[in-house]
Amino acid sequence: MKKIGRVLLGLAIASAVSLTACKPKDTDIEKNVTTAVAGYPGVSVSVNDGVATISGEVADESTKAAVETAAKSVKGVKSVTNNLSVPPPPPPVEISADATLQQTVASTLTSMGLGQVVATVNDGVVTLTGEIKKADLPNLMQKLNELKPKKIENKLTIK
Repeated sequence: MKKIGRVLLGLAIASAVSLTACKPKDTDIEKNVTTAVAGYPGVSVSVNDGVATISGEVADESTKAAVETAAKSVKGVKSVTNNLSVPPPPPPVEISADATLQQTVASTLTSMGLGQVVATVNDGVVTLTGEIKKADLPNLMQKLNELKPKKIENKLTIK
């Protein structure tokens, strides 16, 4: 009886070792997941006990989901922890109201002593006509852009 027990114990140990040996190693899984998500720059992968953790920054939510799907498709991955982040969208462009813009443009022209320049505002677009010295143009354009118009149409004659 003792001999049968030892044989059964030996078989149990041998089968456990062989089953464990067939299981994919975390390093192999990590390598395969890294290959699967290689098309997504900025994504890093780590695997622990078959759980893949993906980290980094991606462009949008659909890319975040695609990276997770790619990681889940790799053989040996039990689950995926998705730590990817998506940057917030840029703030909306501020466009000043026409009346306010017309007033501030006129005030800017006056303060710069540019009486020969005429500015009109329509739907956030500032249209400049008249004459200006070449040296004054860059400064004027900078000051007008700070007022946040939709667009500046420069129809000035440079003298």
